[in-house]
Order: sequence, then C-alpha cells, then structure tokens
Amino acid sequence: MMKNALTALLCLVGFQVAVAQSVSGRIIDSETGAPLSFADVQINDSNSIMSNTEGGFTVPEKNADDATMLTVSFLGYYTQYLTVRDLKNNDGTVRLKPGAFKLETVYISKASMNADSIMASVKNNLKNNYKFYGSNNKTTFFYRSSAAITPAKAEAKISQSTKYSKEEIKEANKELETFISTIKANPPKEFADVLIDHYMTKKMVKGKIGFLTRDQVIKAVKLRDNSNPISLNDMLETGAKILFTHLDPEKYYRIKSGWFGTRDTIVSHNSFDTDDVTKEKNNLKDVTSEISIFRSGSSLQYSSNLDFVKNNEIYKYSFVGVTEDGDNGRVFIIKFRPGKRRAKYNGTLYIAEKDYAVIRADYGLADGRKLGGINLKFILGIKQLENVSRGTLVFKESEEGGYYLKYASKESGEYVYINRPLKFIEITNGGKEKIEFEVKVEMNVLNRQEFCFVSKSAITEAEFDALEEKDFEYETVDGYSPDIWKEFTSIEPLEEMKQFKNVTQ
Repeated sequence: MMKNALTALLCLVGFQVAVAQSVSGRIIDSETGAPLSFADVQINDSNSIMSNTEGGFTVPEKNADDATMLTVSFLGYYTQYLTVRDLKNNDGTVRLKPGAFKLETVYISKASMNADSIMASVKNNLKNNYKFYGSNNKTTFFYRSSAAITPAKAEAKISQSTKYSKEEIKEANKELETFISTIKANPPKEFADVLIDHYMTKKMVKGKIGFLTRDQVIKAVKLRDNSNPISLNDMLETGAKILFTHLDPEKYYRIKSGWFGTRDTIVSHNSFDTDDVTKEKNNLKDVTSEISIFRSGSSLQYSSNLDFVKNNEIYKYSFVGVTEDGDNGRVFIIKFRPGKRRAKYNGTLYIAEKDYAVIRADYGLADGRKLGGINLKFILGIKQLENVSRGTLVFKESEEGGYYLKYASKESGEYVYINRPLKFIEITNGGKEKIEFEVKVEMNVLNRQEFCFVSKSAITEAEFDALEEKDFEYETVDGYSPDIWKEFTSIEPLEEMKQFKNVTQ
C-alpha cells in the first residue's frame, strides 16, 4: 500500500512539473519552412507575445496548461487557432499557410491607384490614425536592449615620459596590453530585459487638464560578463585607471592632444577612481526614459529619422500587390527606396485599405547611406559613422479607434576610429614633466532594442493616486536560462542571447 501511495505521489508530482513548465514554439511558412518573424501569438484572448526574428516564441509557465488557446496570426497568412496541447503534439512547430496574394493587374478596385496616390492618403491620415488615445489605464510593456562592442583594432601605449623609468613605462604598457587583449578575445556584450507596468490618468494639474504617468517594474534582468567593460566610456575609464596608477598622486595634469591643448581640463590621479564615490542612480528613471525615447523614435508621425512615410517627395514608391489580413481586411504592399540624396531608407510598407494606416513597416539603411557622423581621420585622427539602422514596426488597431505600437525592433550601430597622441603635462614645476601615450582604436558598436505591448486594462483615478513609484535593482546573471522569464510574458531571445555566458566561469 505504501508503494502504491508513493507511486501515486510521484505521478502527481510528475504531472505538476509537467504543467508548470513553459512551452516553446516556432512559427514557419508551411510551404517554404522559412521562419516568420514578429508573428502575433494571442494567449487566451488576453496577453499576447511576438515571435522573434527566428520565428521562436515561448508560452509562459502560468499559461502553459494544455487547454490554453493560442491564436497565431501573421500578415499575409491564414490565422491558426490551436491549444498548447496541439503545439506540443506538433513538436512545437506552427505552420502557417500563405493567404491570397493579388497583383495589381488582378485587383482592379482601389488598388488601381498608383503607389504615390496611396502614400499621399497615408500621409493625410497619419494624424487621425495614430492620434493619442487613452487615460485611466494600465499598460504592460516588455522591453529588451542589448549592446555589443567588436574591436577591430585596439592599441594603447606610453611612448615617452620625462619622469618615469623605462622599466616603469614597460610595466604600464604590459598592463595596457593585457587589458586590450582581453577585450579583443572576449568582446563585451550585455543584455537587459524589463517587464514594466505603465499607469496613466487624466486629471487637473495646476488649473489645467493634463496627463500623469507612473511606472512600476515587475521584473528586470541583466545578462553581462562583469569582467569586461561594456561601453566605450567604460573601456576608456579602465584604460585611464591603468595609466594613472603610474602618475604622481599628488600632482595635477592638463591634457594636450595633437595640435589642441586643453588648459581648462585638469585631471588628477583620482579623476577616474570611482571606487570610493557613490554614484547617484535611478534605474527606474533611466529605463522609463529609454523606453519613452525608443517609442518616440518608432513613431511614423513624429520620428525625425523614420521619414519614409511623411516625406513622400524624397522617396520612390512602387506598388507590389494586395494581401489579406484578418484584422484589417485588404492590405496594400508598397516598396520604397531613396529618390533623393537626403532619403536614407528602403523597405516595405503594409497599408490597410480601409483607412490607409501603416500596420507594418520593415526598413533599413539603403546601400551607401548613413545617418550621420564625423570624419576627421586625417586631421584629428577621429572618425565616427552611424552606419547601421534597421528595424520593424507593427501597429494594431485599438478599441478606442486609431492604432498603437504593438511591437518594434531596431538595430543601430556605429563605426568608431581613434588614432591620437595624448600628453599629460604636469601643471606645477613649469610644465616640465610630461607623459605621452598613443591611442589607436577601431571598433564597431551594435545596439539592439525591442519593445512589445503585452496588455492593457482600465484603472480608476483613486487606484492611480494610490500608486507609489519605487526604484528597482536589476537581477544580474552570468548566463541565460529559460527559467528567468518562465512566469512572465516576454519576447523569445535569439540564439545569441541563449548562448551568452560569463567567460570567467
């Protein structure tokens, strides 16, 4: 009897473990097998998630019951309805069937308008389609950011000194060489995930009606190798610390670089020593500001960079055809490319016929185009170019009318080149003591950002007033684990993030 009871208990535990695990899936084209990036996965008609660029998605643990209903949709494909049980039985694969696709010669109603006419209608309807809606509500967002530095060349060495011996210079250069070798061998990377509740209400403020917002972070995680600096500033600071260990702690220095001296820039031995200094920080303020800037930069109406919708006169548009979408009916497909020199992007727009709203935009810098930068390589030894900018925007129609940003992804990158001599000249003693070193840096910096709208619900003004914003601390981990977000809705990470681990482990 004891044996039977134990068997029953083990079976029960096994069942509980089974239902408690999150479930992963992959969405592909049923005909070609190609992954479908940024497909929408609705969970029980409430929360929704998006597939990543590899078509992957994960149903969080709390929704992983076999009976959970999933609605998988993708522009130009037939929507599929299935349960978590069905997903498991299909080895985690969702195969969407391509929908009808009509060329211009077949579709003879409004599609007979040329691309420029369609884009003119899109521009005229921008304000109405994307106007601000909503107050007294709580919206939940998921935000992921990552940064990676790939140094192509990095050198730093003390070339001469009027004060220190050759052995001391040799020792300092050895430390610098070790630091740079570590950076080259293990290029710095960092990933940060944040799930956040954003509250908004409309009320009287100082005699005027205005909108107030408050935020509460539900969970925040960082994946990083703490042994490596992640930003250019961190790298320069670490290198400077090494250099300054060989300077007189009682002296002050001014910096001279190339032809330009900076007499008003004074540094000392402890200029880069932050160990004993408590830096004021506010993670909540930083991340909410970052999300706000990212959302503003993803606005087709207000973004200064994403001009391919509102600046029709500098782009060339071509009508590709028409497809069907379950939520929006007929959808025009428009390709765009630069028509004038100041146009930067090419890509594809998907436009709802019913109101000329852009419901999806895929964009990237056209060949030879750059967002900006400086090139003083031969004068000052400095060059910086913003040479990567690509992304996807997905908009959904809201119940109040108009469209909101459902999902956005963006990759931005820059090329950095520095080749300059630096001199530290002692302020006292008539400036006779000098230390000169050479810095050569060539690197690529790549940043990725993803934003996903998860859910929205109404709140009362009293509920808003009762909220209290509190700062938070990131949970820092050395390597990715699927358990990190098993209880919450999130964006399935790419394989690069899954393979991340601390190189010092």
